[in-house]
Amino acid sequence: MRVFLTTAAFVAGLALGASAVVETAQAAPGLNSEGIRHVLLISIDGMHSVDFINCAHGVASVNNGASYCPHLAELREHGVNYLDSNTSRPSDSFPGLMSIVSGGLPRSLGVYYDVAYDRSLAPPAVTTGNGLSAGNCTPGQFPGTTTEYEEGIDINQGLVNGGAPGAGLTDGTAASIDPQRLVRDPAHGCAPVYPWNFVRLNTIFSVVHQAGGYAAWSDKHPAYASVSGPQSGAPVNLPHNLDDFYARRSTPTWWDCPGSRRRPACTATRCRIRTPTSRRGPTRSSTSSATTS
Repeated sequence: MRVFLTTAAFVAGLALGASAVVETAQAAPGLNSEGIRHVLLISIDGMHSVDFINCAHGVASVNNGASYCPHLAELREHGVNYLDSNTSRPSDSFPGLMSIVSGGLPRSLGVYYDVAYDRSLAPPAVTTGNGLSAGNCTPGQFPGTTTEYEEGIDINQGLVNGGAPGAGLTDGTAASIDPQRLVRDPAHGCAPVYPWNFVRLNTIFSVVHQAGGYAAWSDKHPAYASVSGPQSGAPVNLPHNLDDFYARRSTPTWWDCPGSRRRPACTATRCRIRTPTSRRGPTRSSTSSATTS
């Protein structure tokens, strides 16, 4: 994928489980000889290169051999299919996404998984929604702690908008992150470490924004505002390098219903709704597709 100096961005519509950004590009002299003005990046959890090849070209046993992702296949006609790359190791959502938008390895980023460990930080002030226990923090003392950057840091992970005050029903943005549930930094007065300051490298979004452009991103959790990259100054609770950010909490809610744990016909009046306390699963691979116009 070629790299351009970008000056604007706008969030694209996306399907469940995908993330997307559209950037309007203005290349430096000599770079944009083909007149490319827009770059669309789509990242889909668990989609290997072979999965994309199969769905774009079709396989005999599915859909009568026709493409079963025609829209992605159409995007490919105007894009770049770049195969000389490796997924991050580990290849889960958080390190995979951050590697794509920064070019850094998990070791350089300090990002290995949504839930990991950092010996320089301290526990959150309040136990997270996914069970990371609260603990003490003393400035200048570094006890180390498990870290968590997923739906458990939301104000209310049982709501689609994450519980952000005054938010719409489906969009809490980064304002739905509860600072009391964030791990803390003893080197900076035990201040909460927001997702964008947990990562150690700048990102394409910080480059776009700081160059005077308009940067936007849409994702499955408010924690993924981490794509904004490190920042300093006020306000500390919002990602400075994202001019637009949309994140509805997409981890499914489960229904405890008579005879079936997940009966589609259940309603809140008939069944007790329960949000899972853990979302652990096998390691997944990440892939991305880029197209230009």
